[in-house]
Amino acid sequence: MLMNRLSRMLPALALVLGATLAMAMNFADPMPSQVFAEDPENEGEFIDVSSWQPGVDYICDQTGDCLYDAPNGNVVQQGTFIDLR
Repeated sequence: MLMNRLSRMLPALALVLGATLAMAMNFADPMPSQVFAEDPENEGEFIDVSSWQPGVDYICDQTGDCLYDAPNGNVVQQGTFIDLR
């Protein structure tokens, strides 16, 4: 009787285990290797700030869109881009 009940629940348990493992193995890249910012002096132009040091060369202050994963790409950091160089 107990084995019959367990054997009926086995497919559902396998589905739950599979979904859990799939979610656990879905690693997102926290920060892309290249990041871009909209040039404050030339609106619509993007500059590669991948080699710039945050807090030294630039800051992302207050609200807005600061860093992107590509020119006109997805926002990866919020804030207003301020060039400190």
